[in-house]
Amino acid sequence: MTTKEIVLQVIYAFDNNDVDKILKLFADDVIWTMKGSSLTIINGKDEVEKFLGGMQEIKIVSSTHDHIIVDGNKAAVDGFIQCKSQSGEEINMHYADFYELENDQVKIVTSYIVDKKE
Repeated sequence: MTTKEIVLQVIYAFDNNDVDKILKLFADDVIWTMKGSSLTIINGKDEVEKFLGGMQEIKIVSSTHDHIIVDGNKAAVDGFIQCKSQSGEEINMHYADFYELENDQVKIVTSYIVDKKE
């Protein structure tokens, strides 16, 4: 698979809350850094699984993928995500994700997240 195909699979897995698919596409020693109002660094597939398991109460309602740029084993994607919690709270944010692949798996992800203010 190409870098773009792998990254698109990751995006669609997130859009569909498919944790198993995400974990299959991530390397065992993946490093996921999220930057926004706080800094979160997740080291390894086990930590990713714990983090995503804690997000089960939040579902993506819709998302856009405004730009997908690929250069070799690296890709960048940006867009907008609308989520809803089980309690009905809406969570809307702009994002930019940067991926680096190794051996057809995601090795490094850096996510920039900005909450949309109404």
